Amino acid sequence: MWKKFLSKFGIGAAKVDLVLHRPHVRLGETLEGEFLLEGGSVAQHIRNLDVVLQLEVHAEGKAYRRTAAVIPVASSFTIQPGERKVLPFSYALPLHLPISRPTVRYTFVTRLDIADGADAYDQDAIHILPPTALEQVFSALAALGFREKATSGSITPHGQEFAFFPTSEFQGIVQEVEFFALVEGEGVRLYMEIDVRHGFGGEREMKRELLITHEQLRDSATAARLLREAIEEAVRAAGAFGQLSGHPLATPHSPIYSHPVGHYPPVHHSHHGGHGWAGAIGGFAAGMLAGMVAEELLDDVIDDVADGLDVDDWFDGGDGFDGGDWL
Repeated sequence: MWKKFLSKFGIGAAKVDLVLHRPHVRLGETLEGEFLLEGGSVAQHIRNLDVVLQLEVHAEGKAYRRTAAVIPVASSFTIQPGERKVLPFSYALPLHLPISRPTVRYTFVTRLDIADGADAYDQDAIHILPPTALEQVFSALAALGFREKATSGSITPHGQEFAFFPTSEFQGIVQEVEFFALVEGEGVRLYMEIDVRHGFGGEREMKRELLITHEQLRDSATAARLLREAIEEAVRAAGAFGQLSGHPLATPHSPIYSHPVGHYPPVHHSHHGGHGWAGAIGGFAAGMLAGMVAEELLDDVIDDVADGLDVDDWFDGGDGFDGGDWL
């Protein structure tokens, strides 16, 4: 009787531990593991065993936690004193979750719902890796000397925004390259904003839409070349080279002058809106994230981002880029 009374307060009660086979998973892949259940000092009825995938977003100095998915595992069973149970765990990650970054974190929270007793919990951090195609884009930028900024991966009303800064050949000409990524059947479509230094202390924001096919991404040299051409064309169109005489890239022999504007067949231009943000990495426009309504999931985050970053200067009502120059 005394043991049963104490178990109501979690003393001598059943325990649960989620053991993941690996602490990281790529978007679209299946994460596997197992639950280790251990009975306490008395028999207990378990109403439910489920796992919550919790998303934590840091924006404007605040942390927001939201439920990205609830994964039911088992219901209505009894665990005897000292009994040990092992239950399998398997979960396929949706393709449109934001990937893990310093400002975006995930935790699995396991709950053992115990009838007439204190529930048992377990927490496990999980790192969500980018899809292979997006990782290949990151690698191509790295090959050009670009490094990801600490604030890269921030959440905006149109998805997850990545930001890179130059450390070698574009240093002194390009301030940063920001983009959203849309993984399509043909490849990865990048909606880029290239901040080009212009004049003394100024800059111009050049907009660029670039599709890199999966075949091109598999060849790292080709992917890097296409990105270089897009960035070089933005620099040239911004008229920045006249302001940077003496820079190695600002010479008639530079690859920047090897083709006239727009003569890059593998690169696709866009002068229109309606980019289909619903399929972007971290895109919330269509209410993804395991069927939850996006506006409800991240309203607070988006409001803070919009207040702090003046998102209206970026977008014209969701129909396309605004405030910058398309090539």
